[in-house]
Amino acid sequence: MSDIISIHKELIRLSKSLAEAVNEFRDAAIGAAESRSAYDVLWAQAILQTPDNATQKVKEAIATKTCAVEMTQARIAEANRDALKERIRALETVLSVQQSRLRYMETTEKDFN
Repeated sequence: MSDIISIHKELIRLSKSLAEAVNEFRDAAIGAAESRSAYDVLWAQAILQTPDNATQKVKEAIATKTCAVEMTQARIAEANRDALKERIRALETVLSVQQSRLRYMETTEKDFN
């Protein structure tokens, strides 16, 4: 019986962790989108300000150099969002395993009673 109780407590803990991660993901996704949008706009503005006689590769290099900080911020925000997505996936997997364990324990306990 104590195994069932410990599994149940673990399910509660995992459920709370999953809910927190989902809430964090929402904020991270919004932040990543905002950072990426700011970077894209700044990059486009930098492209428009390059000399007309510059090649496309030179224009892109100038724009990238101009937006280096914003590009880094956007990539970090996107990496954080992706890491949270993986954390959610891992928590869902562990939660599912614990649910299966609980069902198994409950079933086998009924068989012995």
